[in-house]
Amino acid sequence: MQKILLPIALYSLLPLFPQHLVAEPENYPSPIDPLYQRTETVPDTNKESHSRIYPRPTGPVYKAGDEQLSCQQLDEQLARFESDTYSAKPGFYEDPYTGTSIWVSAIWAPEALTYLGYSGIAEYHENDRMNNAQNRIEALRRRKASLHCYEH
Repeated sequence: MQKILLPIALYSLLPLFPQHLVAEPENYPSPIDPLYQRTETVPDTNKESHSRIYPRPTGPVYKAGDEQLSCQQLDEQLARFESDTYSAKPGFYEDPYTGTSIWVSAIWAPEALTYLGYSGIAEYHENDRMNNAQNRIEALRRRKASLHCYEH
């Protein structure tokens, strides 16, 4: 009986998670090395660059039109993306809601532990956003170095 209930419980929870959290085998570019991921020109940085539950580092993200940017325009874009690398979400031990949910679940309602799942998903999205911004910043810095913007 329990063997049947576990798959049913798992499949009933599947719609709660966004589609990009589910691993898709066609996203692996090489059947020999599934961890290998090519760094290519990405047309839009708002699109999510991976569909795995644990993202792999992808390296710098170049966009079409980066070749035409001047040093000043590169500086402006770097300043705009810098704020996306910061997180306002507190860590697990610094979050007051985490302690509250554990305390409330121990005394009154075990359902309060669902906040921990929400917190984990929110942290995943936050880290994904920060990683995308850091990859874009790296691409802009490399372009700036290739233009010799630092030389006087």
